Amino acid sequence: WTPPRVDVSMANGVQHGGTTGSGEKSHLFNFTGVSANKAGMGADRKLVADFVYQKSKNSQYTQHQIDLDAKQHARAEAIAKELTDFEQRMTCTERQAEEKRAEAEMEELEKHRDLSRTHCVVDMDMFYAAVEIRDQPELANKPVAVGGLGMICTANYVARLYGVRSAMPGFIAVEMVKNPQLVGSKMPPEELIFVAPNFAKYTKVAMQTREIFREYDPNFQAYTLDEAYLDLTDFLGSSGRDAEEVVQEMRKKVKESTGLTCSAGIGPNRMVAKIASDEKKPDGQTRIQPSREAVLEYMDKLPVRKLPGCGKVLEHQISTILQINTCAELRAAVCRVRRAFASRPKTSAFLLRAALGFSGEELSEEGDEVGAVGRKSLSCERTFRNEFQAVELRQRLQDLCRSVAEDMAASVPALACRVVTLKVKTSSFEVRNKQISVPRAIGFKANFGDGKETTEEEVNRVTQELFKHLEPVLESFLPCTLRLMGVRISCFRDQKQLLLKGQRQLCSFFSSRNEAAKDAVPLCADGGVATVASAKEVIELSEDEAELMELEPMEIKDESKRRRVDSVLCPVCGKRLVMSEADGHVNGHFA
Repeated sequence: WTPPRVDVSMANGVQHGGTTGSGEKSHLFNFTGVSANKAGMGADRKLVADFVYQKSKNSQYTQHQIDLDAKQHARAEAIAKELTDFEQRMTCTERQAEEKRAEAEMEELEKHRDLSRTHCVVDMDMFYAAVEIRDQPELANKPVAVGGLGMICTANYVARLYGVRSAMPGFIAVEMVKNPQLVGSKMPPEELIFVAPNFAKYTKVAMQTREIFREYDPNFQAYTLDEAYLDLTDFLGSSGRDAEEVVQEMRKKVKESTGLTCSAGIGPNRMVAKIASDEKKPDGQTRIQPSREAVLEYMDKLPVRKLPGCGKVLEHQISTILQINTCAELRAAVCRVRRAFASRPKTSAFLLRAALGFSGEELSEEGDEVGAVGRKSLSCERTFRNEFQAVELRQRLQDLCRSVAEDMAASVPALACRVVTLKVKTSSFEVRNKQISVPRAIGFKANFGDGKETTEEEVNRVTQELFKHLEPVLESFLPCTLRLMGVRISCFRDQKQLLLKGQRQLCSFFSSRNEAAKDAVPLCADGGVATVASAKEVIELSEDEAELMELEPMEIKDESKRRRVDSVLCPVCGKRLVMSEADGHVNGHFA
């Protein structure tokens, strides 16, 4: 591995330190920073940031963000000074030793590079807005936003030419469309048209697209209605076709089935494919060739903010502490990155891996992956004007529970959770969180979406379950004045986990009951043969109990009782055990 030579002048990211003017406050808002460069944006990004800042600079939120940003900036500058002082004290020998360690680390990472698989990320173009425009063609050439004055879910490409984008407050977007010259847009003044979201309609369309995706990857994953992650490796291997041809066909099928367009990214891992899916929007596709050179060439030109998982705070820290803005600069400054984040080794490792174009799944030293749900949590939060009325706050909680339930239904597989959390922010910006574990999972069946359930009824059911558990939590916070509320769920059913290297699931030790009955002779601890009738450790279960536990029952020879038991063989001593005692017995051998 050889670090690339980089001219610092090539950096094109947003600088935060030592700048003046409201336009340089773009990083205060998620919708005006580097991530604001969404497809179809036609206004000047800095002018948009200036416009948003001027419209909101007197709000409590903006003032709080400015204060918080000042603290974060001061902390970053202090770390930068400490780093500079430390580097000045380093001897040549210390530098050489550190460079060797960094080089060895990067070479070790390179050994994990997997170019054998073909991943594809499909992203529907302006999905919610596209569905509404399909059903109301008269809106096609007008600026349209799905949402309201409080928050915009998505905007069509006409609205984006005015600088309007998702997550932007609707009242600011209205002013931008009325005054396009103030944000550098060449569009004529217009009225922004709002359309209320219709989740049931969007879900129905998403189900159509997912039926097509399953043709190419039966195990594809989706975290939202408008996006899907596919591994095309097996399909391409069995069909002998080219990836670009297959993705083009898939996109064509989506358009014929729904009347909507989608864009796609193709790459050797999910992260690269995800970034590439935004390159040729709308209705295009980009492929990053499966070679080290192609991946690095593509990654090197990207701002670090484009890396999935790098938010505005981390971007600000990297820029202030290291004066780094691109992935190429990250790769060229391995030693400095490791020094700057020495107290945060996970952050350092993430940045260096991502700069090389690695996804997390390529780098794991763990063993087999179990579970189908990849995400660790799901949340939704809303900021609003100061509110103290209990009735209004309960309604906001109800709305948040509805949004979370909709997102749970939109995931593939559909989600069910065991932990729910309520987050509130008071008028004095004090943040409070309370988490509760529920005795029974809240959510949808794993096969939700196969057409057997009514989507609206199921979403309403899950909404009410979430609200039932969180309403008492909200009551415990009252009376108080709130300006933000959020709902978070976690601990999902069938959540993905990585076993330790060489570790196996306990069930893998047990052969099937039929095979065990044929091939194995179970022995007791004293060497005698263990029979179902004599083994005291076996607990008899009624037929109803066995059926409830979804066990495959084994019939007892005593015809008078007609009892059934479920048993397995201990992989260590061969003893036959009831399933519920198997874990403790096997662990006892290694205690």
